[in-house]
Amino acid sequence: MLARAVSAPERLRLWLLRQSWFTSVLLPAMPRQLRWLARKVYLAPIDLADRILGRRDPDLPSKSGVFTGATDDFRASGAAFLKVLESAAGLTPSSRVLDVGCGIGRLAIPMAGFLDQDGGYEGFDIVPEGIEWCQQHISSPHDNVHFTLADLYNKEYNPKGSVPPAEYRFPYEDDAFDLVVLFSVFTHMLPDDVDRYVSEIARVLKKDGRVFATYYVINQDSLQLMKTSGRSKLQFKHNLGSHWIHSGNVPELGVAYEEPYIRNLYGKYGLSDPPTIYFGRWCGRVVERPLDSGLIAQDSVVATKL
Repeated sequence: MLARAVSAPERLRLWLLRQSWFTSVLLPAMPRQLRWLARKVYLAPIDLADRILGRRDPDLPSKSGVFTGATDDFRASGAAFLKVLESAAGLTPSSRVLDVGCGIGRLAIPMAGFLDQDGGYEGFDIVPEGIEWCQQHISSPHDNVHFTLADLYNKEYNPKGSVPPAEYRFPYEDDAFDLVVLFSVFTHMLPDDVDRYVSEIARVLKKDGRVFATYYVINQDSLQLMKTSGRSKLQFKHNLGSHWIHSGNVPELGVAYEEPYIRNLYGKYGLSDPPTIYFGRWCGRVVERPLDSGLIAQDSVVATKL
C-alpha cells in the first residue's frame, strides 16, 4: 500500500516535467527559493518511504538532495552517460576526464569504478551541497577522483556566488585532460559565460582531446517542432540573437543556442568545426539511433581540439 501511494506522486512529478506549461510557464514564474523548497518538500516523503521500504541505496544521494536531472534512475542514468561517452567521445579507463558542472555525482559514481590507475576524474560545480556530498561519499580504488567547489555566480544555481563565470579560470593546468564533459551546463549559461568556458575547455584539453557538451540547439527543425509537434518539453519564446531563453525573469533557467553560434564559437577556440551534433528529443523530435533516443533528451555536441 505504501509503495503504491509513493509511486503516484513520483509519476505525477515525471508527468509534470514533460508539460511545457509547467516547465516554461509555472516554474519560471515561481521565486527561486520557492522552486527549490518545493522540490525538497515534494521529494522528502518519497525519501522517507524509500528508507521504510528498504529501497534506499546508501551509496546514492537522497532524492531530495538531487538538484538537477531525474531522481528516479540516478544510478542507471549515470552508467548510461558513461556508455555514451565511450561510444561518442572515446572515453577509456585510462582517460583523464574533467566533468564541468558535476552536480551531485551522477557521472562520478560510475566513473570511480571505471577508471584504471592511469586515468583520472576531476569534477567541479557551483552548488556547495553537491560538492560536499561528493567529497564525503565518492572515492575510487586508485584515489584519482576529486571534486572542487567553484564560487561562481548563477542566478538560478548559486545566486550567492562571488565570481562572474565570464572571469573564471578553470583550476587546472594546460593540456591536462583527454575529455571534458558538460551535461546540462550550457543550457543554464549566457553567451559571455559560455564563451569563457569554451576558451578554458580548449586550454585544458590535450591535442586531439574531445569535449562532449549538451545544448538546446536552435535551428529551423527545432523551431518548427517546438511550435507544431505538441511534444516539446520547453518553449523558448525570447529570441536574443545568438541565444533564446524561455524565462525573462530567470534567463539561466533554460538557454538555447543557435546552431551557427555554437559552430563559430568552437572554431574560434581551435575546436573541430563542424563538430558532430547528435540531436535529442527535447523539442519533440523523433529519434532512432541509440545515442539520440534512449539517454539524453538534449542535443549532444562532440568536438576535438585541433
